[in-house]
Amino acid sequence: MRVVFLFLFFLFAIKTADAQQQQFHVQYYNTENGLPSNGIKGLQWDKQTGFLWIATEAGMVRFNGLEFKTYNSNDEPHINNERILFLVRNNQGNIYTADNTGNIFKVNKNRLSFLETRFISGNARSKIISIAFSERLYKRLKDFENPGAYSMQFSKLLPADDSTGFILHSGNFFLLSDKMRSPTPGQLSFRPANAFKCGNEIFITDSVQNIYLFDKTRYNLKKTELIFNKSFSTFDKQKIFITWENGMEFPVLFYENEAWKIKYENGKLVAEFITNEVPQDALIRYVQYDDERKMLIIGTDSKGVIIISQNRVESLRHTEAGINQRTSYYSQVELDNGNILTNESHIIGKNSTRSLTGPIQGEFSPNIFQAGDSLLFYSQPNRQLGYSCLHSYNFRTKRTKVYGKIRETSQIVMAMSGERIYFADDLGLFRINADSLETVYTFKIIDRPTINYNMIEIEPGVLGIANCNSLRRYNIKTGKLDTLFNAGQYCVRTIWKYKDYLFFGTYGGGLYISKNGITRQLPLDKNKHLLFTHCFIQDENDYVWISTNRGLFKANLTELIDVFEKNKQDVYYYYYGKNDGMKMTELNGGCTPCAIRLKNRIISFPSMDGLLWVKPDGAKPVLPDGEIFIDEVVADSKSINPDSVIFKKLPAKTSEVVIHFVVSGWSNRENIYISYKLNDETEWRPVNIEKGMEIRFNNLPPGKYKLTIRKQNGFGTDNYTYKEIEFYITVPWYKQWWFNIIMLGLIALLFMWYYNVRTRQLRQKQERLEKQVAEKTKELQQKTEVLEKSDGIKTRLISIISHDIVTPLKFITVAGKNLVDKRKLMTDEMQEETIREMVNTTQELQLLSTNILNWIKYQNENRRLAKETFSLRELVNQVLGLLQSLAKQKGNTIHNRVATNLEIYQLYEPVKILVYNLLTNAINFTEKGNIYVEAEYTSGNIIIRVKDEGVGMTVDQIQRLLADEVVITAANVDNRKGHGLGYLIIKDLVKTMNAVLQIESEKGDGTKVSVYFPVNHAS
Repeated sequence: MRVVFLFLFFLFAIKTADAQQQQFHVQYYNTENGLPSNGIKGLQWDKQTGFLWIATEAGMVRFNGLEFKTYNSNDEPHINNERILFLVRNNQGNIYTADNTGNIFKVNKNRLSFLETRFISGNARSKIISIAFSERLYKRLKDFENPGAYSMQFSKLLPADDSTGFILHSGNFFLLSDKMRSPTPGQLSFRPANAFKCGNEIFITDSVQNIYLFDKTRYNLKKTELIFNKSFSTFDKQKIFITWENGMEFPVLFYENEAWKIKYENGKLVAEFITNEVPQDALIRYVQYDDERKMLIIGTDSKGVIIISQNRVESLRHTEAGINQRTSYYSQVELDNGNILTNESHIIGKNSTRSLTGPIQGEFSPNIFQAGDSLLFYSQPNRQLGYSCLHSYNFRTKRTKVYGKIRETSQIVMAMSGERIYFADDLGLFRINADSLETVYTFKIIDRPTINYNMIEIEPGVLGIANCNSLRRYNIKTGKLDTLFNAGQYCVRTIWKYKDYLFFGTYGGGLYISKNGITRQLPLDKNKHLLFTHCFIQDENDYVWISTNRGLFKANLTELIDVFEKNKQDVYYYYYGKNDGMKMTELNGGCTPCAIRLKNRIISFPSMDGLLWVKPDGAKPVLPDGEIFIDEVVADSKSINPDSVIFKKLPAKTSEVVIHFVVSGWSNRENIYISYKLNDETEWRPVNIEKGMEIRFNNLPPGKYKLTIRKQNGFGTDNYTYKEIEFYITVPWYKQWWFNIIMLGLIALLFMWYYNVRTRQLRQKQERLEKQVAEKTKELQQKTEVLEKSDGIKTRLISIISHDIVTPLKFITVAGKNLVDKRKLMTDEMQEETIREMVNTTQELQLLSTNILNWIKYQNENRRLAKETFSLRELVNQVLGLLQSLAKQKGNTIHNRVATNLEIYQLYEPVKILVYNLLTNAINFTEKGNIYVEAEYTSGNIIIRVKDEGVGMTVDQIQRLLADEVVITAANVDNRKGHGLGYLIIKDLVKTMNAVLQIESEKGDGTKVSVYFPVNHAS
């Protein structure tokens, strides 16, 4: 058998100078752009979800191509250590990881799910390596009996099936099955250096990089050839480094700066080229490769993650251009060897350019026109003529013709209709006739275009002219020029005819499709780069490539036509930019041709710096297909698991809800179209993923919500992935149905309470009013009584004045006049008697006047009187001091029998006046007798008693004195004795002091008057 490495150096060998050098996009990811640590502890590519899982020294990380998510305790509460022990995939494709404390997790699509906690780190008997084979083996095995210190990081694990596998550990080969208590050493003929699986077979390498196919049943080794589809000038197989771990579809071989995928075909290992841009300054620890995306993922020991992908487009530049040469190109001509001649006279391409001469010498116009397959028209300055004019080059005869009569005064455009070539500039439309121009149509001054950009035959005999600021249509047969589309302030710069449809693009106004005189605007891309559309060019797969100021787009032709025919507004535009190999994203337009298709089917676009080449079949888009996953829901800054019951029912006062989701995004951000709608909204709202994959709602009212998220998966009608989320914002208690009922009840109760309170208030008010009316009535009655009493007083006063005062005064006047006029006629006895009568009458008037004043004084009920405690005996003595002289004149003796220690709590002045009037009456009606003043305390009363030995009274007289009405008369007037005003005062005072008056008397036997005072004590 031949040696293990049979390098077919010349099998596929071609000259290096003529080879098409593949180019790659290399992207570094480290702590500066998202990774939590540059130390990588494992890589696993989940092809099903499109997520790259990265184990680091600072946590477990998920990468979707756009954003890193580092998992911590907020995402999974069992994560309590950031250092990751391993990251592996088993035979079933399940991915497992564990942290340094032994918490084991399983990757569940977009999340980590906790399995269990085991003693791993430092445990030489741990069975943890079996989880890399299958769940079945892991569950059936117990920790190993024999210590082996097997580890995920340093042991090569090679599953044979779900119950059996092999382990390469520290240069030794072991067998492990579900029937073993520990791995069993296998007998090999040499000490293995490395091992890998390819095509479900196990291969082992020795120390000199020979490769052997391992027979899993017989333990035999068979040398195997490794064939490269490339020749090497020098080759050192000791520099080969093959990496593989379970789950990888292909082992990856590294040789210097190159990487190769290894396939097992027809009993041989075949190495197919991946890239030649593997960094040489980083220690490679882990590798994953996605053959569909042509993406190589490298995990390094200290420099993070490196992702190398094949460019989908190719930028070409004039490598010898200097600071005095323009590298911005417009018109292009394909040369025989596949290179491109640009309008700057630079030849750009993959083939040798030194010996080839182009059809045009020197710089030429940005607008050129090829008639058929033989004539090429262009403009350029002519040295002999001294100005710029039209030229043509014949590819058959290799001859150049100069049209000296056709000057280039402005940018010209050309087109062919029938057998004639038409020419347009800012003055009008012309037809080339021999070496001159024949005027077809002259533009009016007001209709002259600023500049013409393109002209094509849009219908037989009808020319379409793109200019600033319109798209015009000229009918050659009728000679009519009209405006098909008015672009306003924008210039129409490109026209493309497809069947009955006319596509055209503007500079700033977007792109359009027209048919039968009807024009519709085509939808824009998400970033609105298509506002500046430069070119349309179709490939063989019915896709349209559209160049712009900000990159290149690919669209499905059917989708574009559906906009016109079915009024659909969803067109998927796939964007190519810097990540796809474009050095310059600003492509050029406003030239003819705006792009050319080469003989090898490559499409060449001019740009502001070189050319952009696109091979439609090779520029395979990385479409954003796959599921939409919900990472978390944040309600008012509180993270909620979207699968939890809590999320289904959010609090009533939730002011903000943020839905964080994730999709696979290994394409450009421009190619990910995500939108959403809430409940039954008709319009889809776009999600700006530049700000993160999240949807934010603020101040949603209570109720049920269904959020629908959709992602456009690529080309095709209705090519969407949907994700629905239902949640409920609780209706606040004050908006619940039962609360409304309670409120209605409370309102009813409140109304009833108010009614009752109001009724009670009205009733109370009515009672108060009635009381006030009663009080006012009583007051009026009292005032009436007072008025009546006052009227009575007035009547009494008039009676007293007219009788008891006027009559005595008349007597005194007559008596006095008689004494003056008839003194000489009167005897001394008569004079003395007259004087004595005058004195007595005067004393009676004095007493009457005093009683009148006292009576009037105490008729004022508003007078405030204060009770006090005083000695009753002393009060009587004071009164006696006033009346002793009067008593002596009458021959009366007054005896004060009041005890010295007897005190009374009463109104002092009224009591004094009362005693005064009682004694005055007793003196008046007693002649030469005894008068006794007594007082005693008995049965809760104090009794003041005045007894005299006077004339006495009859029963009728006593009744009249005690009655309400008393006839007031005076004594000693015309010899009549009576009681009047004195007793009126006495009765009023008795009433004022709440006392009781009692009179005991018989005619001719004296009188006893008693006043009963209730006992009161000072407070």
